[in-house]
Amino acid sequence: MGRISSLQTEVDASARRLDAALQAADAERRDLKRLARALSPKLLIGVGLAGGFLLMVLPRHLRGSTLIGLGKFALTRLLPLLAAQESDE
Repeated sequence: MGRISSLQTEVDASARRLDAALQAADAERRDLKRLARALSPKLLIGVGLAGGFLLMVLPRHLRGSTLIGLGKFALTRLLPLLAAQESDE
Protein backbone atom coordinates (compact mmCIF):
# COMPACT_ATOMS: atom_id res chain seq x y z
CA MET A 1 0.00 0.00 0.00
CA GLY A 2 2.94 2.37 0.48
CA ARG A 3 3.74 2.46 -3.23
CA ILE A 4 0.12 3.11 -4.19
CA SER A 5 -0.23 5.96 -1.72
CA SER A 6 2.98 7.59 -2.93
CA LEU A 7 1.75 7.32 -6.53
CA GLN A 8 -1.59 8.82 -5.49
CA THR A 9 0.28 11.69 -3.83
CA GLU A 10 2.21 12.30 -7.06
CA VAL A 11 -1.01 12.26 -9.08
CA ASP A 12 -2.63 14.74 -6.69
CA ALA A 13 0.38 17.05 -6.91
CA SER A 14 0.35 16.83 -10.70
CA ALA A 15 -3.36 17.62 -10.75
CA ARG A 16 -2.78 20.72 -8.61
CA ARG A 17 0.02 21.88 -10.93
CA LEU A 18 -2.21 21.33 -13.95
CA ASP A 19 -5.04 23.30 -12.34
CA ALA A 20 -2.65 26.17 -11.57
CA ALA A 21 -1.30 26.15 -15.14
CA LEU A 22 -4.82 26.16 -16.58
CA GLN A 23 -5.82 29.07 -14.35
CA ALA A 24 -2.71 31.01 -15.40
CA ALA A 25 -3.45 30.33 -19.07
CA ASP A 26 -7.04 31.48 -18.62
CA ALA A 27 -5.88 34.67 -16.91
CA GLU A 28 -3.42 35.32 -19.73
CA ARG A 29 -6.15 34.73 -22.32
CA ARG A 30 -8.40 37.26 -20.57
CA ASP A 31 -5.56 39.80 -20.47
CA LEU A 32 -4.82 39.35 -24.17
CA LYS A 33 -8.51 39.64 -25.01
CA ARG A 34 -8.71 42.89 -23.03
CA LEU A 35 -5.62 44.27 -24.74
CA ALA A 36 -6.89 43.24 -28.17
CA ARG A 37 -10.02 45.30 -27.61
CA ALA A 38 -7.80 48.28 -26.82
CA LEU A 39 -6.04 48.16 -30.20
CA SER A 40 -7.35 50.25 -33.03
CA PRO A 41 -8.24 48.58 -36.33
CA LYS A 42 -5.76 50.84 -38.16
CA LEU A 43 -2.94 49.60 -35.96
CA LEU A 44 -3.91 45.97 -36.55
CA ILE A 45 -3.98 46.53 -40.32
CA GLY A 46 -0.60 48.26 -40.17
CA VAL A 47 0.94 45.46 -38.15
CA GLY A 48 -0.52 42.90 -40.54
CA LEU A 49 0.88 44.72 -43.56
CA ALA A 50 4.29 45.10 -41.94
CA GLY A 51 4.34 41.43 -40.96
CA GLY A 52 3.37 40.39 -44.48
CA PHE A 53 6.06 42.61 -45.93
CA LEU A 54 8.66 41.05 -43.64
CA LEU A 55 7.54 37.56 -44.61
CA MET A 56 8.08 38.39 -48.26
CA VAL A 57 11.40 40.24 -47.91
CA LEU A 58 13.29 38.26 -45.28
CA PRO A 59 15.05 34.98 -46.09
CA ARG A 60 13.21 31.93 -44.79
CA HIS A 61 15.70 31.16 -42.01
CA LEU A 62 15.32 34.66 -40.50
CA ARG A 63 11.54 34.99 -40.66
CA GLY A 64 10.61 33.09 -37.52
CA SER A 65 13.11 34.67 -35.18
CA THR A 66 12.42 38.15 -36.55
CA LEU A 67 8.66 37.83 -36.15
CA ILE A 68 9.04 36.35 -32.67
CA GLY A 69 11.28 39.26 -31.70
CA LEU A 70 8.80 41.79 -33.08
CA GLY A 71 5.97 40.05 -31.25
CA LYS A 72 7.87 40.15 -27.96
CA PHE A 73 8.64 43.83 -28.53
CA ALA A 74 4.98 44.57 -29.20
CA LEU A 75 3.84 42.70 -26.11
CA THR A 76 6.39 44.25 -23.77
CA ARG A 77 6.55 47.81 -25.09
CA LEU A 78 3.65 48.80 -27.31
CA LEU A 79 0.67 47.15 -25.66
CA PRO A 80 1.28 48.68 -22.21
CA LEU A 81 1.64 52.08 -23.86
CA LEU A 82 -1.62 51.62 -25.74
CA ALA A 83 -3.41 50.38 -22.63
CA ALA A 84 -2.17 53.40 -20.66
CA GLN A 85 -3.22 55.70 -23.50
CA GLU A 86 -6.73 54.23 -23.52
CA SER A 87 -7.12 54.64 -19.76
CA ASP A 88 -6.18 58.32 -20.08
CA GLU A 89 -9.00 58.97 -22.56
